[in-house]
Amino acid sequence: MPLNVPVTITLPPIDCSYTVHTDRQRWSADQLAAEPDGRGALEAAVREGVRKAAPACAYAGLTEADVTVTEHPDDSVAMVGRVLCSEAECHVAARRRHLDAAEAIEAKTAADWAAEKHLGLAPGDIQAGKPRSRGMSFRERALLARMLMGVVLGVVGGLMGQFDYERPASASSASLTVLMGEKADKFCDVMAFPTVVAGVIVFVFALVRHQLNRES
Repeated sequence: MPLNVPVTITLPPIDCSYTVHTDRQRWSADQLAAEPDGRGALEAAVREGVRKAAPACAYAGLTEADVTVTEHPDDSVAMVGRVLCSEAECHVAARRRHLDAAEAIEAKTAADWAAEKHLGLAPGDIQAGKPRSRGMSFRERALLARMLMGVVLGVVGGLMGQFDYERPASASSASLTVLMGEKADKFCDVMAFPTVVAGVIVFVFALVRHQLNRES
């Protein structure tokens, strides 16, 4: 997974920006066995992945990547190659990319690596940079819309429960206004509670789905 991670130091008054050009690959036991030197081939692929992450950057193309190795119980091997870059152009370009969930995890790991390996800082002193927000995201707008829909349904259901039509004493029972009022009264009596329940369900569903998206 070639990736360019923007990182920034968060210790005032220091104001420095870096980019971690990184690639993570995991090969199965069969993939490793298919090569005369499986680990060597995997490491070469990871180093090439770092170069592909930022092909125009001298740091990614010429600097020797730091490679870490993780062995898994199923005999697969994962390797991660990283290069720390101080080019402003790379940092600006990296900040334009919206990271998905898997990439965000890798970005946090890359930031910790940069802090400990090169800058002598604790992992919490440096963080993966994020583009400044330009308003609410689509997911946030969808959450707000669902929550508002739930609130509206609950309010409407509550109002329906309070509705009670009283026929004027002088009005005829055959009057169209009276018939409509009585039908509306019966409709509200029947639908008030289900509407409130529906509003609560929509509201809670919105919150639960938002939480699940945050954790995924």
